Formats: sequence, structure tokens, C-alpha cells
Amino acid sequence: SNAIMTTDTFPKISISNIKLDSQSFKIYGIAKGSGMIHPNMGTMLVYIFMECEASKQLMTRLLKNNLDNTFNSITVDSDTSTSDTLMIFSVGNKKINLHKKNFKILNNKMHDLMHDLSLQVIKDGEGVSKLIKVNIFNARTKHQAKKIAFSIANSPLVKTAIAGEDANWGRVIMAIGKTEEKINQNKIIVLFGNNVVCENGSISKKINIKKLNHYVKNKIIDINVKLNLGKFSHTVYGNDLTFEYLKINADYR
Repeated sequence: SNAIMTTDTFPKISISNIKLDSQSFKIYGIAKGSGMIHPNMGTMLVYIFMECEASKQLMTRLLKNNLDNTFNSITVDSDTSTSDTLMIFSVGNKKINLHKKNFKILNNKMHDLMHDLSLQVIKDGEGVSKLIKVNIFNARTKHQAKKIAFSIANSPLVKTAIAGEDANWGRVIMAIGKTEEKINQNKIIVLFGNNVVCENGSISKKINIKKLNHYVKNKIIDINVKLNLGKFSHTVYGNDLTFEYLKINADYR
């Protein structure tokens, strides 16, 4: 975990203890990632080791079940590289009985480990001072929810607003609009945490500037968007854009 670090500030490690029937074993995960993070060949390395016998089909299934909501839902700066790798290995000789109940336990443990590692990558984003969690609700399709969530999380204007502790909801609306997804702006509700900032196509009558200004001082900021078009939702994790990020990358060589 130390050997694969580049601009990372700490090694990323996660361990999960599993018991299936009478068999106990561990899943170990290590990761590297800090900048140039975005699904589609970002600069990220992840290696997961299972201390049990597992077929290629099983390991592929475990990864595919859990990739979308973990490593494929994080972004630091929307930039990508050709070194992106996620590998899973079976390194033990313990035979496990994967009936329906046991597979569910193993699958949930794998999700928790992958989710933990993916969040460690975001928390170590270059120059990061705040974690941004973008939650899209009531989208028409899963694709729409994910596309809008990434548009918000990747927006330099949203990211710098959060860095400056400015709950500029107009930036969020802009990021929704530039996706060119078919939405109804009069149905959108935007909240920073539990603080409603916009609804019915304009600034909310319930807006409380004092509470809002206090909320954006937190280290973790939830941007919640209710599209009110359907039943699909998705969450993307990102971080803010600071002077430190500029310093790291302006002087990279």
C-alpha cells in the first residue's frame, strides 16, 4: 500500500472479517489514488485479496455487483489516465459453500470493503478540504441520475463554491442544465444537507441563510437534488477544488 503511493498522503487499506458457516477468512484491499480520478481509466490502483477458493466467475460477479456504486461513482477532478486498474485475487485454499445466504453475506462484505476504499481515495483527493456527496433522487432513469450527479460533482464552479463555503445553489442548477437531460425545472428541489435552497423554479421561501452558512462549514457536504420525474436515484462522491490542488499540479514536475 505504501509502494503504490504517488501524490497520496496516506496508504489506503481495508480489511473485512467473514464467517460463512464454520469457515472464517478475511478480505484485504489496498488502493492508490489522489488525483486524476474519474471512472473510465482514472489514475487509480486497487488490489483485493480473498483468503478462500473462488472461481473467476464468482470474483467477476462480486466486482460487477459492487463497482457501480463504489469506484465507478467517485471523482476528484474528472481527469483520466491509462493506468486505472482494479484486480481481485483468490489467495486461500479454504473451500466455501456459497448457497444463497452465504453469497449475500460475502457480496455485502465486498461492497463495504470497496465502498470504504473508494471513499479513502476521495478523502485523499489532491488539495481536498471537503468531501462532497451528491445525491440525486427521483430521476427518470438510472443513467440520468448518474449523469447529473457527475455533472454537479465535477463542476469547477460547484467545487470552488464548496471550497469557499458558499452555498451557491445557482451553480448546482447550472450543472444540471448543462447535461441537456430532459428535466422540468419547476419540479426540482435542491437542498444543502437538510436546508432547502430552491423549489418550484425559484429560491425557496423556507431558505434560512444563517443555518445554510453554518452548514457549509462542515467537512462533509451533502448536495441533495430531487428531480421528481421518476423512481431512480444515484450518489456520486467528490471533493472541493482548492488553491492547494492548483499548487500540486502547477508544480507537478
